[in-house]
Amino acid sequence: MLVLIYDGDCNMCSRFIRFIIDINTNKKLKITDFESQWTKNNYKVHNNIDSMIFIKKQKQYIYSDAVIHLLMSTHYIFKPLFILKLVPKIIRDNMYKFVAKRRREIFEYQTCNLENRQPKDIF
Repeated sequence: MLVLIYDGDCNMCSRFIRFIIDINTNKKLKITDFESQWTKNNYKVHNNIDSMIFIKKQKQYIYSDAVIHLLMSTHYIFKPLFILKLVPKIIRDNMYKFVAKRRREIFEYQTCNLENRQPKDIF
């Protein structure tokens, strides 16, 4: 199973999730947020992680690795993104954290509205 856990209170995250749902061709991908019952029952969220979390084959990816592995898992056109792994992780993660820290300033505050999506796309 592939699981994406994201911040449901962030408009940037919400827009990214809508993009993922629209391009996703992988029927195994499940999407949920940090506050969902599934997350509370199945995953221990560490307070010091300010990132979406992507779980694939019992392995957890955070920060830039989460984005790269998630995109590669959603559609074959993103497979070439694996080349981004050549960029040192510290550089990729610092770029991710820079944007993540400012995401509420960049995008207006708004929660994600996934209720109108097909139930198979989310938990």
